[in-house]
Amino acid sequence: MKFPRPLGGFLQPGITKAGRLSFAGMCNGRKVKVYSALRPGQVQLRLAVQSLSNQQWAFPEVIAYDHSLIVEAWIEGESVANSGLEKRKQAVAAVQSFFDSCWRSEQVVDLASGHSSAFCYFEDYLLKRLEIWCHLDVVARFVACWSDCYRKLSVAHLLSHADLSADNVFIEAATNRVMFIDNELLGVGKGWILDPLNSFLGDDFDVVKQSPVPINRGFVELTWALRKAGSAFDAGEPGRAVELMRTALARFEKGSVR
Repeated sequence: MKFPRPLGGFLQPGITKAGRLSFAGMCNGRKVKVYSALRPGQVQLRLAVQSLSNQQWAFPEVIAYDHSLIVEAWIEGESVANSGLEKRKQAVAAVQSFFDSCWRSEQVVDLASGHSSAFCYFEDYLLKRLEIWCHLDVVARFVACWSDCYRKLSVAHLLSHADLSADNVFIEAATNRVMFIDNELLGVGKGWILDPLNSFLGDDFDVVKQSPVPINRGFVELTWALRKAGSAFDAGEPGRAVELMRTALARFEKGSVR
């Protein structure tokens, strides 16, 4: 296999913002994307998820894999970010259907339960990227408050895809199906709570109202601040990150959004 073109590039060419290897290349005469998984269990989850593909939405075919690398077929088509109104409506319906399946389909819930250690968006990503910043008092207080709420959060560990942005949802040219690409953050855990906000649906999909179980809106907002603050740190804006945390913590402690 050749790797002529690095993808990602947030930290350096070929490295994604999650610190994963990501390249485009050729495998057995087919154009592919290859990326690294956090651990072998995430590879196995990606393989298992392939069986969920249907006529409305699907994941790219897995061409090859080992214990740490996944090779997916390259999808030719148009991203939702560049599509017209009709295709965007199609993509909205597909992503909503995907979330509903993750939350309510017995098949998908059972699949998730069998891969509980694959990758957790909260524990393996959002918290990890803040570890070095916890020497700052406001960050330490924010993370302690969030972690206490998280431990008390009684919701199921479900299939989660934290990166269904408009750039990562494609209409495949050959099939007209909605395809989910950039699957490095595919996992299982409580991270599904933020999946709609992380997706291109954004505020148009109210996770508190549509969740299969009751969720505290204050915790959702606190968690969204955790995500936004981490992105600000990654972007080299620690002042903005600290202010996001300080404001969210004050709102939560006052109970203004509970």
